[in-house]
Amino acid sequence: MTILTHPIAKPLSCRHHYLEELAAIIKLALPILVTQLGVSAVGFIDTMMAGHYSNNALAGAAVGSSIGFPCIIGLSGVMMAVTPITAQLTGAGHLKEIGPKVRQALWLGILIAALLFAVFWHMDTVLEMMKLDSEVIAIAKGYLVGLSLGLPAAAGYFVLKSYVEGLGDTKPQMIISVITVGFNYVANDILIHGKWGFPELGGAGCGYASGLTFWLFFFCILVYSLVNKQCRKAQVFSTLSLPSAKGIMEILKLGLPIGGTIFMECSIFACITLFIGVLGAIIVGGHQITLNYSGLVFAFPLSIGMSITIRAGHAIGRKDPEAARFSCLMGCALALGISLLTLTFTRLFSHEIVAIYTTDPVVSVIAVSLLQIAALYQVSDAIMTTCQGALRGYKDANVTLLLTFIAYWVITLPLGYVLAMTDLVVPALGAKGFWLSLIAGLTISGVLLLSRLCRVSSKHIKKKYRKGLA
Repeated sequence: MTILTHPIAKPLSCRHHYLEELAAIIKLALPILVTQLGVSAVGFIDTMMAGHYSNNALAGAAVGSSIGFPCIIGLSGVMMAVTPITAQLTGAGHLKEIGPKVRQALWLGILIAALLFAVFWHMDTVLEMMKLDSEVIAIAKGYLVGLSLGLPAAAGYFVLKSYVEGLGDTKPQMIISVITVGFNYVANDILIHGKWGFPELGGAGCGYASGLTFWLFFFCILVYSLVNKQCRKAQVFSTLSLPSAKGIMEILKLGLPIGGTIFMECSIFACITLFIGVLGAIIVGGHQITLNYSGLVFAFPLSIGMSITIRAGHAIGRKDPEAARFSCLMGCALALGISLLTLTFTRLFSHEIVAIYTTDPVVSVIAVSLLQIAALYQVSDAIMTTCQGALRGYKDANVTLLLTFIAYWVITLPLGYVLAMTDLVVPALGAKGFWLSLIAGLTISGVLLLSRLCRVSSKHIKKKYRKGLA
């Protein structure tokens, strides 16, 4: 068998050279960061433009996105299994084995997208059970219908993006995200306000604009995958593979725990938004602003975590578990330092941040008070997210799913409901109660995942030396 060596998979010249490792992580993380900020900017644009249209438009778009985007992000999580699979094969120099696995991932993505499409079109009962204003329900339903039109493209994009990332190439997604931000803004402006002969859709127009944006994402990454020299070596599109139960199960075995973990993280925020919905459009608006800004900040640890997945995957592929652990620990330290900076920035400039989103004085007061609390959980969030990325590089996802479930659904949501909606412990705190519970949940999750990372990385090192002794 011919062994192809990818240049980024080569070991560090000095494994414990801290600056060299930090530079390698940052080189991978910066394009991912720009990409994540671009994706978050789409949500920012939706929130900002809907908020300036009307409070009901903002609330309807918030409810629609709280239902739709956790599902889409869960889809992206399942497809993220392609990254460590590709990374380990790249580290081992087996590029030609990547193509069949990517093709099976594409089949799986189409299947999941079809299921989500059916779900999005049948959300009437769920929306009515939320006891929201009828206008808000209509906007949320329209948002989900528009968003559903982009589901096939979203699935294809997530697969190809993860594949290119696994090769160690993170720049294409950065360029694509920059292009699509401008497109999304124009699409929102046209569809929300009904310009150029299009109907005035209000808050529902945000969903249609996001659906169209996913198609642009997909076509851009598809073109890159077809023309890039390194991508062509993997021969993803050299032949047509029929769906294979074995191939799809390999993706699902790793992808379901990853997707489940990410879905639980996102759906916890969705559930919180739904609980808060009964408090009125103004409270929901303030919460949505805080949530959207937190998503922008989240891009920093997420990009570092994804870069660690690649670094650790390449190291494991070339059978160098010491380098894998070193990359993971350096990435966690980098994320921790950045989180302290974002925490300070958020607390100092919360009024200025909220002013970008809305001019409504009542909504602004609520959003500022929530931002002051939300800033505090950024440290725990950074540790949790980078540890998840590191464990994905080891293909360790099942325990991560369990630990995340306990932290969020056993601790955060019940505690948040008690603090926010009841007088059992303190007088009902409203939205603040949920954000306080998130601090507790993310802290517990971060501690548990860091412990798991240390255990898994040590296990790989011991396994290597046992083989050497044998």
